[in-house]
Amino acid sequence: MTFLSFRLFSALALLIVPAVSTANNEQAPAGEQVIQLQHAAHVCNDEQEAKRLAANDHLREMAKALVEFKATKYCFIMQPSQLVKLLEHHGSYIKFSHDNKVLFTFTEHLITQQL
Repeated sequence: MTFLSFRLFSALALLIVPAVSTANNEQAPAGEQVIQLQHAAHVCNDEQEAKRLAANDHLREMAKALVEFKATKYCFIMQPSQLVKLLEHHGSYIKFSHDNKVLFTFTEHLITQQL
């Protein structure tokens, strides 16, 4: 990642944080299963990558350490803690919806199963 790309990413992150904070306070419509992710949850945007990491605890820990330093093509750290709509539960990882995007995270990053 070049210095200019890093600065652009940093500027975008500063614009997104206030919007995420207000969205976090909104209530979900009745009937939807809502879960809460912990602060700094390891999130992926690709199901195959989530499956691969879910299968190996050590690999998942290394991948999280990497994305805490720098987001990758498939994974990033979601901050702050978020309320999200659960779509599917696949054992050690889940599929969820946030801001009209389908994302994946691991069960150790859940605070609550249902609110």
